[in-house]
Amino acid sequence: MRFAGGTVGVMKLADRLRAAIDAKNISHAWVAEEVGMTPGALSNILTGTTIDPSFFTVLAIARAIKEPLSALVDDPSIFWTNEELGRLRETGEWLIKRTTPAHAGTSLEIPPRQKGRSKRVAVHPVAASPGVALFPDARELPKTRVPARYKKLHADAVFSVQGESMTGEKILPGDLLFVHQTRATEEAINRIVVCTVDDMILVKRLRTRGRKLILKSAHAGYKPMTVDEDSSRFRLIGIVVGTSRT
Repeated sequence: MRFAGGTVGVMKLADRLRAAIDAKNISHAWVAEEVGMTPGALSNILTGTTIDPSFFTVLAIARAIKEPLSALVDDPSIFWTNEELGRLRETGEWLIKRTTPAHAGTSLEIPPRQKGRSKRVAVHPVAASPGVALFPDARELPKTRVPARYKKLHADAVFSVQGESMTGEKILPGDLLFVHQTRATEEAINRIVVCTVDDMILVKRLRTRGRKLILKSAHAGYKPMTVDEDSSRFRLIGIVVGTSRT
């Protein structure tokens, strides 16, 4: 596995991440919530099932558990590639835009965790495609009750919206999404879905183009993403069957 220019064994990195979390007596579910991924996605990283976690995913885990990145990756020599520098530049540009006075009061900062139920929305850059930085659209709320009317539609998971990429579909930050979990991609075509790309939870409308899948946003500032259904980068979580405004 190539990580930020250094070379780290897959299981070695997985073991280091798992040991760092366990040493702090922190539950894996809590870390997954802080990072903005499903517990299953984090488990895949910690067991080495996900063989190539993105740089920003590992960085987000390090921040959540308050460990220096160098301690988790054995401080490899870092030689940034043009692609990696591009990702950091895009992320920096996004942060500059989002920290102007015009965005005062919007969700961006990550305050210290408080005891009891957390109400914060963590926003972490996790992956990027050429020309666009990507951020998580939602996070899973495993303890949230599914209303009876959505249970009838086979909803069995709840996600809280973080991003603004689906505002054109009237899905706003803070909304709840009630999701019917399925891996059957053919059932999800033309539907609004929750999925992961590089372990990052996204909410998109799923289209097709030939044998490719298109993840389409409903916001002018977000470009469509093209993914391969068989790629390890993509995983369908389920179909959105209902929403609720909180």
